[in-house]
Amino acid sequence: MKAEDLARWIGEEHQKVSELAARLQECVACVPRANHDKWIADVREAFEHFRAHLTKHMALEEDEGYMVPVVERRPALSREVERLAHEHGEFLRLMEVIHNMLAVLTPADELLMRDCCHRISDYLSYVEHHKNDENLMVLSVFNLDIGAGE
Repeated sequence: MKAEDLARWIGEEHQKVSELAARLQECVACVPRANHDKWIADVREAFEHFRAHLTKHMALEEDEGYMVPVVERRPALSREVERLAHEHGEFLRLMEVIHNMLAVLTPADELLMRDCCHRISDYLSYVEHHKNDENLMVLSVFNLDIGAGE
């Protein structure tokens, strides 16, 4: 994939991830005092939608080699690219933990509901940081290449 295509695609995908993350963050902003059954169902649905999209997104990023155009243009960024690729595996493992926690959550589990909210919020902040690192890397490499060619 060409650098221009990679930059555009990552930007579009990150926008979709941001939209799904915002919906999920709304769900976990606070645990309601009543209607816990509905709240749990809503959080599960929002999380599973987010999880499915993010899993697919990471698989597509890695399909032809993760950030190959970046490393080809800037080999010095290899270690940073490896760190970001490793985070994909960690994200999958963390999503599995959250998925399992949500699967057994009951309306009586008030402490666990709050804990789940904190875990999901923390997770979303990790994803946001990762997404920003990817964007900065791709855009800086792409912009430096544009500037070098002029």
